[in-house]
Amino acid sequence: MPRFRFHAELDDLLRPELRGRVFDHRCAESATAKHAIEALGVPHTEVGLVVIDGRSVGLDHLLRDADSLDVYPAAPHEAVAGEPPPRFLADAHLGGLARRLRLLGFDTELAGDASDRTLAGVADGDARILLSRDRELLKHRRVVRGRYVRALDTDGQLREVVRHFTLRGRMRPFTRCLECNAPLRQADRREVADRVPPRIAAGQQAFTLCTGCRRVYWQGSHWQRLRALVDSL
Repeated sequence: MPRFRFHAELDDLLRPELRGRVFDHRCAESATAKHAIEALGVPHTEVGLVVIDGRSVGLDHLLRDADSLDVYPAAPHEAVAGEPPPRFLADAHLGGLARRLRLLGFDTELAGDASDRTLAGVADGDARILLSRDRELLKHRRVVRGRYVRALDTDGQLREVVRHFTLRGRMRPFTRCLECNAPLRQADRREVADRVPPRIAAGQQAFTLCTGCRRVYWQGSHWQRLRALVDSL
């Protein structure tokens, strides 16, 4: 039967008794590398390289009993000059992460209560990177790019995604609505006077207005806390 060794962070996705060692695993007849790897708990989105007996193979490689596989994680994405910024689709359980990515200026849709098939189709059709803590969702064949988010707290999740997709140099903070994801634009005090408390209208000079839901933003204490978060990344 095929022999497997998972490297680096992929090891953490295996059952405890399989971690940190080489092991044999019986596969279904005509199983591909993708099928076998995912049966062991690792979504294909997490895999960067599969090597069999010193030769790189694709996830569609048909396994043979004599195969010995080394499975390596996907490396952090290296941005190419002129490449458009990535767009994301976060599943319904990652609402905090979605808001944080919007804070950094990234187009991030938050999935509603939809089936895995629907979410995979949306991510594929809109060329979005699917972010989820649901491994079964990420295993869907229509998911081209995705990330199984390891961190449990929102700020940790943000740091993980920023690091993995090398977002630091492509951030445009405070340019996208945290609530609806639409772009923000500059607005003067007169334009928003009837949409903010009088003391805010009188005391603030700079406002931004959501072009979608019309939410108004200004540089209050909450903005300062968010600015500190952005600067810490």
